[in-house]
Amino acid sequence: MAKQSQNLLIKTLERVAQLADKGLGLSVEEVRVLISDITKITKIVLIAGGFSERDVTRLTTKLRDAGRRSPPWTPYSGRVPGRPQDGADGNRRLRWLFTEDHKFYADEINATLVEVKYYLQVLSMTNAPLLPENTIQDKFTWLVKHRIIPGEYKDPIQLVPIDLRSILSDLRILHSGHLVPLDRGGRHEPKNTFLVLARSNQLQGNLTLAELLVLMNQIVEKHNRGEGDII
Repeated sequence: MAKQSQNLLIKTLERVAQLADKGLGLSVEEVRVLISDITKITKIVLIAGGFSERDVTRLTTKLRDAGRRSPPWTPYSGRVPGRPQDGADGNRRLRWLFTEDHKFYADEINATLVEVKYYLQVLSMTNAPLLPENTIQDKFTWLVKHRIIPGEYKDPIQLVPIDLRSILSDLRILHSGHLVPLDRGGRHEPKNTFLVLARSNQLQGNLTLAELLVLMNQIVEKHNRGEGDII
């Protein structure tokens, strides 16, 4: 890593560490600084770690769409009446611009902290580059339940490591998940959100995580009793 980038990285990590000490007491202005700095840190360390700038930019766009922005929120194009939306429609929206009763709503602090959480989970995936020692590795236990070091984060449904190299080669295999789905009354806030493999998200569907685990146990028990012998 070039000396200039290294100096910028260290300075930014120091500021992030100071903000992290405030925990859930961060203000709107502070979370804006935090997400800008976390994004910058991720770009620097991933590119220095050998990942292409193009792939890293695609990742940061995906995390922004999964964090602060909503999924496509209207069914039809705003430019061509009657046609489905496309990318030129600007079909995602900052979550705090929705009314509070909308399922996509989150205030700016919560939506931003969700996105910060996603970045920290990326930096904790298998094959993620190491951050400089004694910086933010232990600063975010209030937001994520693990240290910010490679290999610490696992898919919360399959409980398997998530390989960052695989993710960057095909971003379609990485989804944003909710313990309680938004359609079931869950909110887009840090305690209800996580990055998850696409297969796991498909398994969960519109179930809560607790409901999925009950269903899976019931299926295994039936097969153990031989109820699957009809095929």
